[in-house]
Amino acid sequence: MSEARKLYNLVHVEPKGYIYILGSHRYGLEFRLKNKKKKKKKSVAVIQMNGSSTNWTDITRQGHWKADSTIGKVLCWCGKREYDVVHCLNLWSYVDNNPSNLAGKSNDILNKLENDLWIQEVLEKVDIIILAYGDCLGVDESNFKERKKKLKVMLLSKKSKVFCVGGLNESGNPKHGRVWNDEPELNKFNINNI
Repeated sequence: MSEARKLYNLVHVEPKGYIYILGSHRYGLEFRLKNKKKKKKKSVAVIQMNGSSTNWTDITRQGHWKADSTIGKVLCWCGKREYDVVHCLNLWSYVDNNPSNLAGKSNDILNKLENDLWIQEVLEKVDIIILAYGDCLGVDESNFKERKKKLKVMLLSKKSKVFCVGGLNESGNPKHGRVWNDEPELNKFNINNI
């Protein structure tokens, strides 16, 4: 069993009835910490690039979900900091584990309006927001700029503080969750820099 599955239960998938198929759309995954010791709950939303290969066969049977390596690293990082609830969200709802397959597709294909509505709903109820989308290699630069602009508008209206893990990469974007190695620290993120 992966370390992530030892730490968390997968409790919600949006949209309901989602089935993992390349090119389908997934809006979010919600995980809850097992073996909670504290009384005060801490929740986090982690906004990544796009849905990859995290999969399950039956959400009611916890042994039947498998995290891809990025979700696994994110959950392990969050578990060590005792976040009770982790919401994994994405800039784009389009599911594909190969970023180069996103090239040449418009934002209308890569993202559904329901994804933005889900992001806004989750951001209203979390304690902190962590940006972890990296450089979005494979996505057309104009699409990336458009999505960051939309995300900035969503974040400006939220009360939750915005962070990144391990600082920014060389191009000034928050580091992708797949590089959360060696216990990187949580750093405040100025949303005006999106």
